Amino acid sequence: MEIAGQDAELPEIRRRVRMLGLFVFGVFGAIAGRLFYLQVVEGDSFYRLTSDSIVKTVVRPAVRGEIRDRKNRVLARMRPSANVSVLPRELSPEVFARLAGLLGWGPTETEEWWDRIESDRRDPSHDREHTLLVREDVPRDAQAVLEESGLDLPGVRLEHAIRRDYPYGVLGAHVLGYMNEISADELRLRKQEGYRSGELVGRIGLERQFEGYLRGRSGFEKLVVDRRGVPRTSIHDLVEGATRQEPIPGNSVFLTLDVDVQRLAERAMRNVNAGGAVVLDVTTGRILAAVSRPAFDPNEMSGHLSADAQARLFADRYRPLRDKVLTETYYPGSTFKVVSALTALEDKLLAPEEKAKCHGYYELGRRRFKCTKTHGVVSMYDAIVQSCNVYFYELGARPGMLDRLAKFATDLGLGAPTGLGLNGEESGFIPTEDWYRAQKREDPTAEGFQVGDALNAVIGQGSTRVTLLQMATMYAAVANGGKLWLPQIVERIESPTGQVLEEFAPRVRRDLAISPENLAIVRQALVGVVNEPKGTANKARIDDGIEVAGKTGTAQVRHFSRRGESASSYDSNDHAWFVGFAPAGNPRIAFAVLVEHGGHGGEIAAPIAMEIAHTYFETVAPADKLAPRVGLLRRRAAGAEALAGAEAEAREPPFVPVPVPVPGPGLDRAGGAAVQAPEPEPAQAPASAPVPAPAPANPSGSQPSAAAPPEPEAAQPSDVPAQPAAPRASSMAEEIP
Repeated sequence: MEIAGQDAELPEIRRRVRMLGLFVFGVFGAIAGRLFYLQVVEGDSFYRLTSDSIVKTVVRPAVRGEIRDRKNRVLARMRPSANVSVLPRELSPEVFARLAGLLGWGPTETEEWWDRIESDRRDPSHDREHTLLVREDVPRDAQAVLEESGLDLPGVRLEHAIRRDYPYGVLGAHVLGYMNEISADELRLRKQEGYRSGELVGRIGLERQFEGYLRGRSGFEKLVVDRRGVPRTSIHDLVEGATRQEPIPGNSVFLTLDVDVQRLAERAMRNVNAGGAVVLDVTTGRILAAVSRPAFDPNEMSGHLSADAQARLFADRYRPLRDKVLTETYYPGSTFKVVSALTALEDKLLAPEEKAKCHGYYELGRRRFKCTKTHGVVSMYDAIVQSCNVYFYELGARPGMLDRLAKFATDLGLGAPTGLGLNGEESGFIPTEDWYRAQKREDPTAEGFQVGDALNAVIGQGSTRVTLLQMATMYAAVANGGKLWLPQIVERIESPTGQVLEEFAPRVRRDLAISPENLAIVRQALVGVVNEPKGTANKARIDDGIEVAGKTGTAQVRHFSRRGESASSYDSNDHAWFVGFAPAGNPRIAFAVLVEHGGHGGEIAAPIAMEIAHTYFETVAPADKLAPRVGLLRRRAAGAEALAGAEAEAREPPFVPVPVPVPGPGLDRAGGAAVQAPEPEPAQAPASAPVPAPAPANPSGSQPSAAAPPEPEAAQPSDVPAQPAAPRASSMAEEIP
């Protein structure tokens, strides 16, 4: 019975065996199919994946291009450097103590770094190969010791790199700019351009504007490494395509900037807390120097700026990261009177010989607009030379004067960017009557346009805002006879082999719609500002044969305090201006100087401008020293009267003719003696006479002068601003009791 029972179970056993066989066959069939798919169908893909796991691609960074000045001196370059990194999981306390001694750390810094290393070591996301950068740009002596002690310092790595270097330090920092690490957001946007994490990019200045020219193109090298990371020599059977690509160096940018001019301008600004200065070539518009104070060291800014250093920069009240030449706007003060005078002459609102009587103030309704002092009877020439506000107040009170000012200010380059395109250049602002009315529509509490707005604008106050570069280009246009140049700071771009890729020739922005005769009248007055005994810049004048022309300005930056209130703080002090050109007879350079909250323009800014001008012709361009002299208006008139008297005397036989002096050394072009010592000034000025446009000659230089006493230009405290509307500056008005 048992045998019969076993025979009955055999079919079931056979069925199960067949099912098991089919299952095993199916499993092995699936495995075989998967192997076929992996090795045959996807074989190439997995081969490449395997190759990538043992092929190491080393990026070979390109050498960034140099920045050079007009005389081929290097302002920015790349240089070799060495950085120290540590492997936190392999660094022992004994080795770290030796490293701290080699790097010259004190007890506090040593303790801080050890805490950071301990924290990094405990981070579970960091493996044994994770490194921590502890020191950039190690000095050469420490670098040599570390290289010699390499095997005795396990866990310490000395990594060689190239670093951006600025040989002149802070010189021209805002023009050159600096570099720092690309951010994650920028990397996402610019990854297609070949940027990589940790790469440095230009942030401001030329480093940013010409990033595409300077950067170059990185190369690479593919290495096959074993499981220990040791490179092998035979790689062609594992690597497809090129195994090596040499980096392409960046191009070099050559500037119009001159290191000698930049250095002398920065030296002249050495005692300035905050401000700026710019020097232009009058005949081309090329920028020779641009100084913004205070400055920063681009060597410190380029790379990893410490948190403490960054905090100091942002906390500095003088704003060292702000470019005072391009991205800061100021009230021009009396330097704007050139625009007002040209507007009056061009629109024939008055003749230059017309006079006004200054009683020390100008009344408009119940407001009194104050002058710096009582000037008496003045002509346009006197009003510019002595900076008489009352003369210009009477001009500003004429109907439509604000819009007339806006028209000529715009033609002279104000109210719009100059076109340099650097550091986000500001446009400034020139108000119009419509703008004030729009303010009234937007804000019913605003006063809209009032005549007092025109009175403020005509002396460079109110809502008028300008940049230093705008003022320098405007005065350069007045000096050269009416050409408004497009300012230029890059002269050309060269490839690494020296081939000129792009050259930027000087470009005229436009010819001014102002007659040469009227420009000559204003130039004559600007000569008087410096050379007349009563000129607001006369005390800063240097008597060395260089005839400088220009205009002082003392720009009020806040509403005057009420009587009895203190106004002695730094922020409440006026801005000091001087804008001019030299030599007056044949202008070669124009310059603008501003000292933030410095006080009187004639006392503070004018001596700086004189030092810049005279040192330039003394040290940089001595061949340009000699130039025709314009002379003073009264001496020219006196010379003409003497000549007429001599001719009349010669026609009368009983008298001996008087010889006419011949122009030469010591004589001005009218034949009068070119005496530079102060002389008595007549009570009233004679009629102005236009000065011929400057002849093409050359200027020169000398030594800086002592500081001059305050110019009689700053306004006296008043109680109530004339028209307190939307971003409007303080006016020169006070309420009449």
